Amino acid sequence: MDVNKLLKALDDDSNEQLLNFTSKKITEMNLKIINELQLERKEALELMKKLKGYRYIDELDDLKYGTYLRWIPLRDPNNIYITKGALFCEYKIKDDGVYLICKNFGFPCKHFQMKLDENLVFQKMTDQELVLLSALDHLSK
Repeated sequence: MDVNKLLKALDDDSNEQLLNFTSKKITEMNLKIINELQLERKEALELMKKLKGYRYIDELDDLKYGTYLRWIPLRDPNNIYITKGALFCEYKIKDDGVYLICKNFGFPCKHFQMKLDENLVFQKMTDQELVLLSALDHLSK
């Protein structure tokens, strides 16, 4: 493990919420959320495979600007899928809920918004977060 990367990750205040987690806890949390969708086992495992390196976001404070998000739309319970994702730019609080403003890299590149409470949102963990998790995994043994 690179000690300099670990020190940098520890100095970054935005990583503070990760200190209560391990890789196992994050995987368990993702699995719990996926299991709530009551999918067939094969579909659930496929989603979990696609979410490797991601963590479930249920609080606005957990979102980091510029990180990559993937989400599962909940509008149609008969059509559950995970999106290809986009970069998180900002959030807006409106009368009817919280909206995430994201940017995709399609052609043309565009910004769009999605309602947080109509989607299950997962954030890709940064290299710093992965280094920190690796250290926390080691300490938990």
